Amino acid sequence: MPPRSLTVGAIGVVLVSVLFSSWSLLFPATPRIPPVIGANNTALFLVTSDYGLSNVHVATAHALLERHPHVQLHFGSFAAMAPRLERVSSSIQRSDKKDIVFHQLEGLSVGDSCIAAGKNTSATIHPPGWAGIGQLCKDMQLYISPWSGEEHLDIYEQINRIIDTVDPAVVVLDTLFRPAIDATRDKNRLHVIVSPNTLIENFPAEQPWGKMFWKYPAMGSGFPYPVPWNKIPENILLNFRFISTMIWMPAVKEKQNFLKSKGLTDPINFLQLHRPDVPWLSQTMPGASIPVDVAPPNVTCTGPMTLTLGTVADQDVELATWLEGAPTILVNLGSGFEYSEARATAMAQALATVLRDSNFQVLWKIKKESAFGDGYMEPLAPFASNGRIRVERWLAADPPSLLESGHIITSVHHGGSGCYHEAVSAGVPQVILPLWYVCVNRELTTP
Repeated sequence: MPPRSLTVGAIGVVLVSVLFSSWSLLFPATPRIPPVIGANNTALFLVTSDYGLSNVHVATAHALLERHPHVQLHFGSFAAMAPRLERVSSSIQRSDKKDIVFHQLEGLSVGDSCIAAGKNTSATIHPPGWAGIGQLCKDMQLYISPWSGEEHLDIYEQINRIIDTVDPAVVVLDTLFRPAIDATRDKNRLHVIVSPNTLIENFPAEQPWGKMFWKYPAMGSGFPYPVPWNKIPENILLNFRFISTMIWMPAVKEKQNFLKSKGLTDPINFLQLHRPDVPWLSQTMPGASIPVDVAPPNVTCTGPMTLTLGTVADQDVELATWLEGAPTILVNLGSGFEYSEARATAMAQALATVLRDSNFQVLWKIKKESAFGDGYMEPLAPFASNGRIRVERWLAADPPSLLESGHIITSVHHGGSGCYHEAVSAGVPQVILPLWYVCVNRELTTP
């Protein structure tokens, strides 16, 4: 870019950054009447069932059951959530506890909706920086609103009925579960948002002097913090591309118009997700995430929100015994990641190299994207035969309990907020193999 063009571009960035960071000043929220507060000591969680998004809500519910047993908890979610809640309720050993009441929603979760739209693991992974921004922007409309207008409306109406039935004192929300946010706000219910993400992921536009453009790495850039001088132009362009995508979303606009025609007041308003009158809980931990200069006053940083329902031995005696055999590397690329045969083969070859050159053992969780054979395991055959590697489709013990066992020396994961904060909480070193846009920047703060 010629120097003059870069200067003009920089001036434009300053103007846009001021406008973007001052969105709430230019478009102040409508004065709000006091929210509706229902039955005392009743909380209703309205969340998707996807592990990576809802683990913080399940952990929050467990903490409430343990410390405030007089509070009646309700969950409105999809079928996959039910067994998790049953396990949480049964783990509380108090005579005065009240089991969680589950209200099943019909339809697809956030993750299942994305998969139904063709966004499986292979279709979602993208490179960092400018090479991957095109795919990220193309997919953003789906991530913001993965349901069709009709599906959104159906879930919204189900949630309306649940709210009317439960009449909660407070509703606990998930940032990506838009039908629940729309229903709760249309009914003017007192609510709180619990987010698995950190402050810089949720509030880059709140940083003064347009710092989201020149100080903080753009989402998915992979740039160091603070952004080096020679990377600032690209960081600016990445932000411009992303913001222009957020402003021009014809598919989302079409859904918004449809939902408004059905009586929804302000559907899928992602620009005003944060409101100054709504408490927001973030698992940001000082020193373990990129620091922000400004945090909204109604945001509380709790540190890692993790859930351990017993020791490894309580959950899987045989696995606990195996872990005692040698220092263990845990390889877990998240609940949503599925391996193609090529990626499984590459990982197997990498793990074989590690096992050959060390005395460690490996616990590898692998979920296949398709029905391919076990040929990918060939490099690991010698280590499988002598018990130095375990390959599991699902971990029988909770990942936090594994990390807290004292036997895990390294956690290898995809950079998701859940895996990251679980390792931070347990004090276990991490190796991040970033897969998606939010995960790319997580590696910048890996302890």
